Amino acid sequence: MQEKARHSAKLQETLGLEESPVAVAILPQPPEGLRQWRRKATPCMMLQSARRGSAFYCSGDSIFCGGRAHLGIAESPVRDLESFLVRGEKLSGSRAAAGKMLDLVKARTPRQGEYLAFSPLEKASFSPDVILFVGTPLQVSRIIFLDAFETGEIDTVHGEPLCSGVIATPITTRKIGISFLDMACRLFGKYKPEEMVVGVPAERLPRIVNSIDLSIAGVAKPAILRRWWERLFRNYVSDSSA
Repeated sequence: MQEKARHSAKLQETLGLEESPVAVAILPQPPEGLRQWRRKATPCMMLQSARRGSAFYCSGDSIFCGGRAHLGIAESPVRDLESFLVRGEKLSGSRAAAGKMLDLVKARTPRQGEYLAFSPLEKASFSPDVILFVGTPLQVSRIIFLDAFETGEIDTVHGEPLCSGVIATPITTRKIGISFLDMACRLFGKYKPEEMVVGVPAERLPRIVNSIDLSIAGVAKPAILRRWWERLFRNYVSDSSA
């Protein structure tokens, strides 16, 4: 937990995050030492609670949306999900369009257990599968380039809704998942218009943290800026001497 706390503190300070990065895991058994989330909610609502300090787990029964099926922890509470996406949420223009979207979501659904755990990264007592960051496009961009600093590879995939895009997809593909937060997610989770979410596979987090001191996406200053500052200082000294 000490390493998680150090990583969380450094990432928050470097990126200027308003709240904590969030550790998430899908587990076959309830994790020890965590309270159970008992009211009905959605994963996007739970994420908001976790980034503000709460640590907890839930079963699929606590999730009232299709997110529990997208995460592979329970069957969807909506029997005809294609029709619901067309007539209810109006996210798709036809059953065929809804079906294509759901096929992609199903292909990325993990099968790891029946419980979903959330915690601020610095407080996580379980081994996370993925670390979620809620932030602005600039903050998300910096995370992506910190990850790519060592390898040179921008290894990301976009997916919606949030639960599939930044939890399920990073688990099944081992890629960084990006979500722009679909309309239903923004409504339930009360996200700011400028916010988006990125999900980082947990094993890639140390690489991101280790790149902070070396990369311009972290705190390193590129040579061109250093030369500019040196030239500015020399000119200042010259003007002062005159």
